[in-house]
Amino acid sequence: MDNKTPTLLEESIHILNVINKNILRYNRALSSLPDYNVNIDAVQALNTMTFEHSWHLISSYFDEYHDHFFKNLSEEEKNKILPYYKRIKMELRLYPDIKKFRNQVIAHNLRVDHKSVPVNIKLNSYKIPQNIMELTIVTTCIEYLTIIINRNFPSAFGKVSKYIAKHHADNIAMKETPLTFKQASEILLLLKSDIEKLDKELGV
Repeated sequence: MDNKTPTLLEESIHILNVINKNILRYNRALSSLPDYNVNIDAVQALNTMTFEHSWHLISSYFDEYHDHFFKNLSEEEKNKILPYYKRIKMELRLYPDIKKFRNQVIAHNLRVDHKSVPVNIKLNSYKIPQNIMELTIVTTCIEYLTIIINRNFPSAFGKVSKYIAKHHADNIAMKETPLTFKQASEILLLLKSDIEKLDKELGV
């Protein structure tokens, strides 16, 4: 096993792989939700939440690609990756507002420069995937790009994974035992009781 500390480039490749796997998991979840016998309102809520988290992951992937992966490539390595990225980017141009939507609508409390996004900007004006098939275009672009990166750096992901397993195994387990159902229920009951007491004290 290679015990050497991973390079910045290897770390970035590992991160891109992890994000890609999570994006594919969410895309599969979105695709399969309607197949389950679940209340339609629950399906719609889960779809919305999963779509929103997908914007986080997609934005994070390209932040990592531009800020850490590509910057650490040699000129020769850039020349091997760039033609593929340029071709993939042609499809990504269909949805230029994913990061803006993530920042303005999801991550920053529906405000831009202290102004309410819904009041000042029409939410349907953002150019982002509107359904699972459109989202699949973006996730497939990311999947292809990750495959190309792994093909050029075949040992990077495995090296970092082994390093993490060897040096940070103690961080995998939770440091504290999670609350039991009974403990969590007691906290919620006490909270409810205290809110009701405050209602009485304040004459609500």
